[in-house]
Amino acid sequence: MKLKYLPNAITLSRVVLVISLIFIPPLTPASIIIFLLAGGTDMIDGALARSIKDAHSELGAELDSLADMLMVIVTVFFIMPAMHLWPWLWYAILAALGFKLLSAVPGIIKHRKVFFLHTISNKILAMLLFIGAILYFIFGGHAAVNGYIVFLLVAVFVITIEEMVIISMLDYPNKNIRGFWEINRVNREYRETIVK
Repeated sequence: MKLKYLPNAITLSRVVLVISLIFIPPLTPASIIIFLLAGGTDMIDGALARSIKDAHSELGAELDSLADMLMVIVTVFFIMPAMHLWPWLWYAILAALGFKLLSAVPGIIKHRKVFFLHTISNKILAMLLFIGAILYFIFGGHAAVNGYIVFLLVAVFVITIEEMVIISMLDYPNKNIRGFWEINRVNREYRETIVK
């Protein structure tokens, strides 16, 4: 296999790992190991794609978004129901998930395309979610873990608002923008390519 295909292969392995979690009882040692492996692939595929020559591709970005979406769906609907969370947290989790899906609306309105950004804050959020799952696996439904999940839900709302604003300000759908500070540069580069 050519090295440039390695990041996409790793992303595809995450898709397979996440789908396998549907068929394994949640919070068992096997599901925890698979969850940790899937989370690990999320942390390395993008870094590899950026560091290996010609490995970064639109297909890879789409696969990464698909794998991330599957990870969230499987976590919320297959793993979290087995957790001992405060009952009202379920409503907040569903509200956060719905709000995250609403972040597609600015893309549909402005760019006629559904896309989610791969910002640094989204990557930090994924890492915090991953850490939250590990904390739950270690400590169970302790009040501190439930409190951490409340913190994560607030972060989801804040980061989703950031994503919606960035998408609204972009001249074209660039899902690889890293944050607010790149909007002017990305828009300027896009305008320069149009002029040429």
